[in-house]
Formats: sequence, structure tokens, C-alpha cells
Amino acid sequence: MKKTSGFLLIMLITAIVLAACQNSETGHEKNHHEHQMNAHSVKEDKTAASLPTEFNNQAAEGLIVKDTKNTTRLNANTPEELSIMTSQTVWPATHRQNRPGAVILVSGDSWQTVLAAADLIHHPNNGPMLITDHDKISDNIRKEIKRLNPTGASDGTQIMAIGNIDKKALQKLDSYKVKQLKGNNPAELAKEIDKEYAGAGDEYPKSVIIGSSENDAELYTLPAVNWIAHMPEPILYVDKSGIPEETAKALKKRNGKANIYILGPETAVSKKTEKALKEYGTVKRISGSNPVANSIAFAKYKDKSTNFGWGITAPGHGLSFASTETPDLALAGAPFSHLGKHAPLLVLKNGQADRSIYSFLSDIQPSFQNDPQDGPYNHAFILGTENEISFQTQGILDDILEIKSAEGGHSGHSS
Repeated sequence: MKKTSGFLLIMLITAIVLAACQNSETGHEKNHHEHQMNAHSVKEDKTAASLPTEFNNQAAEGLIVKDTKNTTRLNANTPEELSIMTSQTVWPATHRQNRPGAVILVSGDSWQTVLAAADLIHHPNNGPMLITDHDKISDNIRKEIKRLNPTGASDGTQIMAIGNIDKKALQKLDSYKVKQLKGNNPAELAKEIDKEYAGAGDEYPKSVIIGSSENDAELYTLPAVNWIAHMPEPILYVDKSGIPEETAKALKKRNGKANIYILGPETAVSKKTEKALKEYGTVKRISGSNPVANSIAFAKYKDKSTNFGWGITAPGHGLSFASTETPDLALAGAPFSHLGKHAPLLVLKNGQADRSIYSFLSDIQPSFQNDPQDGPYNHAFILGTENEISFQTQGILDDILEIKSAEGGHSGHSS
């Protein structure tokens, strides 16, 4: 009995050891398999976000088109011309339903003025923002206003003149009902625009965007223009000295309960200013380390508690692209966020698609299982000529915007 018991004990120990080895090997194999899968996934992600490297140098030769299947180019290199092209694209004005209420006529002498004026595109005017010189209104601007034949806002205003536009110049538009808003500085003008909006809507929007009015921070404040053209939140300005009195007065209209969104890093709006803003409500910052990253951060941002922000993290959207070299063209294209595809603004460093832009677009690239005609689709507006954003860059954007099979490429069509 003792001999038999000893034999059974040995057999039992052997079985336990073998089982442990099998479990260990299974776990090791599983971990190895998972490592391989993760490595494969990382490799795929890296490939998906890698910019093209092999280019066809003849691609732009002999072109007779300006658009591609996923992009529309506004082929203009001045703010006035691009604002007119944007107006004609967004407001065909073929019948009453697609004519604007009022035209926002804004002096292009100051980017701060143009940006702040965009708050009036949607409400109360539902109209384009045409950019003019402060001392004269060109024939092309007058022709566009005539073409649009604005129906008038709720108070009858047909032209909302913003900024320091000379009265003699405005006299050439005396056949229209004109209303003018002025300010002695960017903060005051932004406050007056905020007041105008609130008066038309009988209340001040609870949320506001805070941006720097300093020229060296323009590219960080710039992405606000498409949002305020689209939604009720205004832009209010701060500067290197802190919160201007005019901005403080506008914030006080929110009775200490404002939702304040700072756009830009601390190099644009300081930590000290951020702390001071807390007197007027809840403060949150949206920022990126450079203008490109900053515009991506704003396009992706969503505050679910207030519904503020584009929240673009999935396919099926319009997007506007402008070069960091021509921010004035970005301002002129702001109405593309008001009607049609409601596009946020993304900036391209020197007019080129860098890794961060390409990676963002890769993350939201559309795909289909069986039928590509079911969408969703992405589409881009290219703001500027090929001198600002090349056809090569346009082609890169067109490709990464294209809907592709979930299996890869454009295969997978159902038979």
C-alpha cells in the first residue's frame, strides 16, 4: 500500500508540473500573439498616418480644373475677392429662400475687426461677410451686394457696416438700409458686436470665446472665426496687459456665470489672465503648442456639459483649410461654417499638410463595408490659390478625405 501510494504521489506531482508548464506556455503564446497583434496595429496606424513620399511632378501641368472630387478651391488671393467668391458659393440668391437677410460689410484693415464681425453672419443677419477697404467700396463689392439683393434683417437692416468704414464710402450704398458699428479698439468693437447680437436675441449668450488681440497671437485666435460664424458665442479680446475694461464689461453681462473658453496656449493668453477670468465664470482652455495643433485641438474639442465645440472625431464633415501665411483668406472664408457643410477651420503650416494634419484626417477618414454611395463623406474647402496652397497639397488632402473600403483601398463594392 505504501509503495502504491508513493507511486500515485509521484504521478500526481508530475501531472501538476506538466499542467503548469502547459498553462505557462499558453500564457506566453497568448502574450506573444497579443504583442504581435499590437505591433501590427501600431504598424498599420503609423502607415495610415504617414504622408505620401512619392510624387508625380507633372500632376499640376495643364490643369483646367480647380476642384477635386473631395475638395473645392476658392481660387482667390485677396480677402475681398475671396469674400465675394465665398458669398456666391454660400448664397446663390436665386430666390427669396437663399438670399441673405443682411450683408456684413467689414473693413479689412484689422484682422481683429474682421474676426469679431463674423459673430453676426448667422444671427441676426444670415448673410455673407464682404471685406472692403475702409475708405472706398469697390465696384465688385457693390455688384455683389446688388446680386445678393438682401431681404433685410428683422429690423430692416440690409447692410451691417463694421469697423472704421468712411461715411463717404457708405453713401454709395444709400439705396440700402445701412447700420454701422464702430469701436476705438478691438476689445470695444468686440463688445459692441456682442451687444448687437444680444439685442437681436434678447439675451447674452452664456458662453464666450476669449482670444488674444495681439498680432503675434493671430494664428492662435484665428480658428474662432468659423465657430462664431456658426454658433452664438462671440469672441472677446484680451491682450498682454490682461483683460481690457471693455471685455470686462461684456463678461459682467453674464452675471458671473459665463462659460469662458480660452483659445490658444499660455504664450497667447497668459496663466495670469486665465486666473483673472475666473471672476466672471467657469474657465476652460483649448490649445495646441503651435497654430496647426491649436486648430486641430479646437476642431476636436467638445464640452458635453454646454454643447460647445465642434467635436469632430469621426468621419462625415466639412473642413476649411487656409495657409498660416494668409490668415486674412481664412477670415474671408468664415461663412463656410454657417451653411452647407458647416466647416471648422484648420490651418496648414506654410500651406502644406504636415504629419499632425494628416494624422487627424486619417483618424476621421470615412470607410464603408459594402456600399460607398451610402457615405459618410468628408469634404474640404481650400482657401487660396495654388501659390498659397499647392495642387500637390490639395491632392494629398483629397486622397485622405476619400471614402475607402473598410478592407483597405476602394475595393469591396457589392456585386
